[in-house]
Amino acid sequence: MTHPLTPSTAAPVHPDYPVRTKRLRLRPVRFDDLDAVHAHRSLPEVARHLPHEPHTREMTEQTLERMIGGQALAVPGDWLDLAVEDESGRVVGEVLLKRDEREPETGEVGFAFHPDVHGTGIATEAVTAALGIAFEDFGWHRVLGVCTVENVASAALMRRVGMRHEAVNRDGAFRKGAWRSFSTFAVLGAEWRGGPRPSADQRAVDAVVSAFFAAFTRRAGEPVRLDAARAALAPDAVVERVTEGGGLDRTGVDAFLASRQILLNGDSLTDFTEIEVTSTTMFAAGRAHRHSLYHKWGVRDGAAFNAWGRKTLTLRPSAGSWVIESFTWADERESTGLTDQGLSDCRPPERS
Repeated sequence: MTHPLTPSTAAPVHPDYPVRTKRLRLRPVRFDDLDAVHAHRSLPEVARHLPHEPHTREMTEQTLERMIGGQALAVPGDWLDLAVEDESGRVVGEVLLKRDEREPETGEVGFAFHPDVHGTGIATEAVTAALGIAFEDFGWHRVLGVCTVENVASAALMRRVGMRHEAVNRDGAFRKGAWRSFSTFAVLGAEWRGGPRPSADQRAVDAVVSAFFAAFTRRAGEPVRLDAARAALAPDAVVERVTEGGGLDRTGVDAFLASRQILLNGDSLTDFTEIEVTSTTMFAAGRAHRHSLYHKWGVRDGAAFNAWGRKTLTLRPSAGSWVIESFTWADERESTGLTDQGLSDCRPPERS
C-alpha cells in the first residue's frame, strides 16, 4: 500500500528557480560560485561549527562538486544545495535541504553564511525561504535543524523562523579533537502554516531568562557589569546553590552578584559564557516555574573548560514584566577540551 503522504511520480523534485524573497534569490549552486563559496568556507569563524576545518581552494572545489550533485529531492536521502544571492547578485551563503532516508516526508535544513551578513536578517530570510520550499513545494511534514550547543546565533535563528528546541545530544560526536554536543530544533508543516504562537507571558519570561544568562558573559578579559542580571532579579530574590554534598548554600541578591562580580572580573576567569540549552516553563498561581539545562564554557588560568548544570527559576509579574524571585542551580560536571564559540552557521552534522 502506498503511504498516504508519498508524492506521486508527478511531484516536483525541485522548486521553480529562482526562489525570490524581498531581498534575496535562491538558486542551484554553480561552478562559477567557487570564489564566493570559498570566501566564507575558508574562514575559521565559519568552519568552526561545520564538520570540516577551514577550506583550502581544492577542498572548496571538491565540496562544490558534491553540492552541484545535490540538485533534486526526488528520492529519500537526496539533498538540495542552494546559493543565496543578495540584491547585488553576490553569493553570501548557502542553504541546504536534505530528505530523510527513512521518513521521506521529513527532512533537515542547514545553512552557512559569510560573516559580512551576520546581523542583517539575510540568514533568517533565506532559511525562511528554505522552509517554504520544504513545506509548500514538497509538502513535507516536518523539518529539523542541528547545531552545536555553543552555536547560540544559529539556535536563535532557528527559533526566529518558528522552529522549536526538541533535544540535546550531549557528547554526540567526536569532532576536531573534542566531544561535541548538539541541539536539535524542528518545526511541523501545520505549525508553519499557522499554529498557535507562544503567549505574551511566555515570550516575556523567555526574554528575562535569556537576558539573565547573557549578563554573565566575559570576553577576552574585558570587565563585566552585572546591571542586566540585577534588573532580572527581584530585590528580595533568594539564590540557592546545590553543594557537592547535596546541601544548599543560600544567599540574597547583593551577596550573589558581588561574588559573581569578583569571579568574572578576576585574573583567573578571562572568558566565560553560559547559555540555556533547553527549558520547560509552567505557569501556576501567578508564577512562572522554569526548569533549565545549561551549558557553560570559558578559559580559567589559561586552560579551557566546560560544564553542564541545571537551574530551577521562579518568576513573578512585576510592573508589566517578569522578575526572578528565586532560583536554584546545580553544576553536573566539568571537563577540559573546550568546544568552540557560536556563529550563524549550521549544517546537519553528518554532511561536509
